[in-house]
Amino acid sequence: MVSESFYQLSMCAEDPEELRLAADAFERRLRDMLPRIVSPADFEGWFDATVGRPPCCPMVLTGMLLLQSRYGLPDDEVVARARRDRAFRYALHLDGREQPPAVSTFRRHRSRLRERLGDDFLHRRVLALAQSEGLVDDVELQAQDSTNTECRGAIIDTFNLIAAGIGRVVRTVARVVGCAPESLATRWSMSRYLARSIKGQAAIDWSSEKARNALLTEEIRDAEQLPELVAALGLQLPPEVDEALELLQTVAHQDVERLEDGTYRIARGTCKGRVVSITDPEARHGRKSRSRTITGFKTHVQGTICSQFVTGIAITDAGVHDAQPSPKLIEQSAEVGLKPQEVVADAAYGTGANLRACASQDVAMCTKLPSSSHDGFTKRDFDIDLEAMTATCPRGHTTGEYSLVKVGGGSDERVPSFKFPRTACQHCPLASRCGSAPRKGQPRRLKLSAYEEELQRAKAFNASPRAGEVLRRRSAVERLISHLVRMGMRHARFFGMHLVQYQAFLTAAAYNLQRVFTLTRSAAAP
Repeated sequence: MVSESFYQLSMCAEDPEELRLAADAFERRLRDMLPRIVSPADFEGWFDATVGRPPCCPMVLTGMLLLQSRYGLPDDEVVARARRDRAFRYALHLDGREQPPAVSTFRRHRSRLRERLGDDFLHRRVLALAQSEGLVDDVELQAQDSTNTECRGAIIDTFNLIAAGIGRVVRTVARVVGCAPESLATRWSMSRYLARSIKGQAAIDWSSEKARNALLTEEIRDAEQLPELVAALGLQLPPEVDEALELLQTVAHQDVERLEDGTYRIARGTCKGRVVSITDPEARHGRKSRSRTITGFKTHVQGTICSQFVTGIAITDAGVHDAQPSPKLIEQSAEVGLKPQEVVADAAYGTGANLRACASQDVAMCTKLPSSSHDGFTKRDFDIDLEAMTATCPRGHTTGEYSLVKVGGGSDERVPSFKFPRTACQHCPLASRCGSAPRKGQPRRLKLSAYEEELQRAKAFNASPRAGEVLRRRSAVERLISHLVRMGMRHARFFGMHLVQYQAFLTAAAYNLQRVFTLTRSAAAP
């Protein structure tokens, strides 16, 4: 009887107050706002109504996509809630016994939306809605920061990483030639690489370095033999086979070193750019700080300070420096008409290269000066006049003597290197704090950076009265990022960086839409 009564109710007639939906509840406002974000015209020509079953309404599917991103739900759960949750059904205009689309239909719509309208389609539309409502009026100063996003792929040790790489090649080739992977693996004597863990299959004494090295050597030699075995098939194989082979050669040699007897062992340390997952090969190791390591990806965010809207969001591997995507975030915000005049960020963003890149886009990057690990005087303690080409030390000695030296790092670019008088350094009471050269009676030298002009502007900004007020506002982006994390950006739902970028745009769109609802709730209240 209860079930009958429920299905006899018209969901259009549902009272959101009866459902106890707050004035700014996502489900309550999505129902009315969705037609202002997308329209049937956006999906024109997507479906052929004369073929197969009648297509599900793309407006419903798009609403489900926003609900999924708002609550960080897996595909099957968002479909299940659209079936049983009255608030979800109210938001999606699902009436009476009308059922939501199947999971496969929902996934196809998500893929088609990305392919036809672009990764950032909904992100752009929601920001356009926010601007039309007059909610984004603080674009001049924005903030940037990053957070880690764990990849979906399995993070495994070197033994299993190489084994998984071999197994991937075997499975890829078997799929292409149309045979069972087990059959091909048996033919190539590589059946053990199809197991979930080679360490579980290997009956060795793991406390013995010699036994471990023997197993590692066998894996590497099998990996090196695979290209010949694939070529012996005499077939024209697609690029995916070459990609699997290339990935295998990378993981087979990135963590090892060859010994004098021709065997291999695990190398000490971690190589730069190490591949950490076969199923998600773009994931990397990285650092969020000196003491905090991360694995997978980084989510870089730019947002407004007061209104708290995401204006730019970018995904990189975890090994990318925080400052590198800054120009990309500024470009994204410019494309939606929300380009800032200034961006505030922490000291990691204050690299000379980043300051110059942002300045080339007519945006000033405002950061604290990076802290120094030296107890004595650093270049920051010297007054450098780039117009007069002089340098003045903390004691007040000024020199204009300099020579041009290579900037370093393999570049042929040359930069000035100032030299202070030997007599001034020898008799200076501050010599003990001025590096090893003055302590030994040698003159202090001061090598400038290739980005010295940008660094001097940053130093001048930090010394200005306005710096404290601006830099304190940087914390606003941390609150914004915390909302994105609660909505699912801590964990990737897809394999591959390009799809995680799509997830980031969808999450930003859902967050921004919730922000629109929150800022306009007084107008929506009865």
